[in-house]
Amino acid sequence: MAAEPDSVVFRVTNANLSGSIEILRALGGLAVYPEAYQALVLERSSRELQSPPKEICLARQTFEALPREVQQLLMAEPC
Repeated sequence: MAAEPDSVVFRVTNANLSGSIEILRALGGLAVYPEAYQALVLERSSRELQSPPKEICLARQTFEALPREVQQLLMAEPC
């Protein structure tokens, strides 16, 4: 059995990105999920400035610590 990668990389729709940020904000945001929250907000800000969507990369441990609902939004297939 191969070892799992140390990071999770994904692309996310604007709607799922904003939804994930709102869920995390309600649960403590930067104080509780600093690495993930910062990465998601940075990507949303970049998109608001008309930059093309980029892949988001989180450490596997950081991703796995997120609420299941947020994980599902982030891993949903982009339309």
